[in-house]
Amino acid sequence: MLRTHALRFTTVLLGSTLLVAPAFAAGNGTNPNGGMNPATTPNATTGAATTGSTTANATTNKNGARQLVNEATAEVRKMSADPQLKKLLAKAKGVFLVPEFGRGALIIGGRGGAGVVLANKNGKWTDPAFYDMGGISIGAQAGGSGGEVAFLLMSQGAVDAFKSGNKFSLNAGAGLSIVNYSANSQASWGKGDIILWSATKGAYAGATISVTDVNWADGNNKAYYGRKVDPSKILAGDVTTPDAAKLKAALPG
Repeated sequence: MLRTHALRFTTVLLGSTLLVAPAFAAGNGTNPNGGMNPATTPNATTGAATTGSTTANATTNKNGARQLVNEATAEVRKMSADPQLKKLLAKAKGVFLVPEFGRGALIIGGRGGAGVVLANKNGKWTDPAFYDMGGISIGAQAGGSGGEVAFLLMSQGAVDAFKSGNKFSLNAGAGLSIVNYSANSQASWGKGDIILWSATKGAYAGATISVTDVNWADGNNKAYYGRKVDPSKILAGDVTTPDAAKLKAALPG
């Protein structure tokens, strides 16, 4: 009889030990001597704060990327109001839309801006890939207030430049000619690989144009598509999102 009671008592102790051990190992902040475990409590608090901050940043970044696409959509609609420019857009192999180029004097080393690139594949536009650009060099000419600029990519080589990687340039050194768009003179843009359009009339007139330090905007691409994506795959039509529907519909096919 005594042996039976002793065995039962041992089992109860073992069960109690098993229940306590996992609770402490799981980091629930319980100190076996009573009170909270100081080693686990700050970590739990810090982890929650970090998670909340990360989520807020991700939401902010996605909203910013969506806003840029909305601004690019408005820019396309403004460009399409010019019938001749609309025809050029329909013929282009792609387009680089920069809704707000850096303000101030546009000279060598001028500030750049964020934009999106879409490729035109037989009349069907891809979703936007996000890029940043360093500046537009326009020789010795100064003036202009920045604002909306767009680069119509008229040759496949111009589109392929955006698939080449980071810190590339769009200029004669890269084998690309950039000409300024003028609604009054087809001669000014008839043979360019890239046609530059600006909402600021005359800002680039007669200039030798070069775009420098073009980079993939990895943060915007990830925020917009919800995962890390290669811009070259976006421009190949392999990555899509319903969020881009209005921009694609605004572009002439």
